[in-house]
Amino acid sequence: MKTTTPSFILELPLKTTTVQESTILVRLDAGRQLYNACLGESLKRLDLLRQSKEYQQIRTLPKVKSMTEAFNALNKKFEFTEYDIHHYAAGIRHSWIQDHINIHIAQKLATRAFKTVQKKSFGKAKNVRFKGKNQFDTLEGKNNETGLIFRNNTLYWAGLEISCIIDEKSDVITYGLGHEIKYCRIVRRKINSKNRFYVQLILEGTPYQKSKNNIGTEEIGLDVGPSTIAIVGDTKAELKQFCSEIAPKQKEKRKLQRKQDRQRRANNPENYNENGTVRKGKKKWKKSNHYKKTSSELAELDRKLAAHRKSLHGKDINEIIAMGTRITTEKIPYTAWQKTFGTSVLMRAPSMFMSSLKRKAENAGGYLIEFPTNTTKLSQICHICGEALPKPLSQRWHICCGIEMQRDLYSAFLAKCVDIETSSLDIAKAKQLWPGLEPVLSEAVSRVIQSANGGKVPSSFGVPAKGLPKAPACCEETQSLDQRQSGSPVKPVATVTEAADDVIRDNIYEDESRREVI
Repeated sequence: MKTTTPSFILELPLKTTTVQESTILVRLDAGRQLYNACLGESLKRLDLLRQSKEYQQIRTLPKVKSMTEAFNALNKKFEFTEYDIHHYAAGIRHSWIQDHINIHIAQKLATRAFKTVQKKSFGKAKNVRFKGKNQFDTLEGKNNETGLIFRNNTLYWAGLEISCIIDEKSDVITYGLGHEIKYCRIVRRKINSKNRFYVQLILEGTPYQKSKNNIGTEEIGLDVGPSTIAIVGDTKAELKQFCSEIAPKQKEKRKLQRKQDRQRRANNPENYNENGTVRKGKKKWKKSNHYKKTSSELAELDRKLAAHRKSLHGKDINEIIAMGTRITTEKIPYTAWQKTFGTSVLMRAPSMFMSSLKRKAENAGGYLIEFPTNTTKLSQICHICGEALPKPLSQRWHICCGIEMQRDLYSAFLAKCVDIETSSLDIAKAKQLWPGLEPVLSEAVSRVIQSANGGKVPSSFGVPAKGLPKAPACCEETQSLDQRQSGSPVKPVATVTEAADDVIRDNIYEDESRREVI
């Protein structure tokens, strides 16, 4: 039985020569061709499996244990298993490829290709992509004994001896080098159109925890949107925008894309119709030197944006972990978001943010649990009356039973009160926590309003530039914003309601589908 232990990654830059870089590039291309061969063979076997009569019969069975066993037996019959693809990779490796790729690296490539096709078989992906030239950037081994070997701050790989650049003053590197190495991975990145090579050490243990990054003990309710995130703990709440620093760079990216499109049209006028659309059929595309330079600039900008986004994700995650590591949130349909809010999702990558948050919360001894939305309906329900009233996306405030609160913050509060075992809202817990958390949420709203008075905020906040909007009531028991359900005044918001009287509120709740979330 294969044992699993916690792992973390330490990345070190390699000090390569021109000859070493040429050798690495040849081996990466050999790995690419082996990967493509395994990918094609896996697709072929999957097609044969789906064409069989047994497959059609098994599909009619109920989704129980017997169905899983029948599919496993069918996979073995058609040799559509990970170890069968390993055997296929070992066979085709006995050619010129064996001079560049050892058996362990070949098996890892076979596993990578099989799991890619397996996603298609499970319906998690529509198709797979073969790797083109210069599109394959990583190779990894299975242990630190053969193939890629790291010893004494040097990477050994089939005759290559490449020194690593070690920062001895870095506590992260010192901590990582003191752990046992499971296996190594070599990575190629293009920086300013030049190849840079790194070795990633997959180490046994937990990652280094910086002293400034404390771990909190609160229970966290999270509500994640395409461009915003609401966080509610026991003593603090916050409503903020995802990766707001990246938005200005998107204009620069869009300019390069338009420039690239003009160059492509100028170089290939025969591939376009009179109305500007691309002609159907097989075409040849000419790429000028200026076009290649623009493409290189665009690729470099994308690389910088990805690195900046990852840094901003890490900053936000550390702030959440500093509050608490027991996190509950709704299960988000990221695929549907890509269709509806494509620009925002591409810019901010909320799915990657949630994956990193889950990993870091578990490394800190906590958890991140996602519950289904169909059983909770947090954006519709009121914890006082228990009624779930549908709200359009344009309605950004929850107003019911004397509660008047920003919709995302209120959903994050309710996420704290969801019973993990039953995946349903615990009304009693919500009523118990609300009196103490209401002023915390109101203070978060006040900070948002102050930022709105000083500049622009996302439309999903529901706050215009001059104050707080007045949303339509959801029930007859609505009371004014300057009074809590208990009857006590809300000081942070009371000063804002006076300014809100002068705001024209009729146009605030326009159809949100007409505007793009950015």
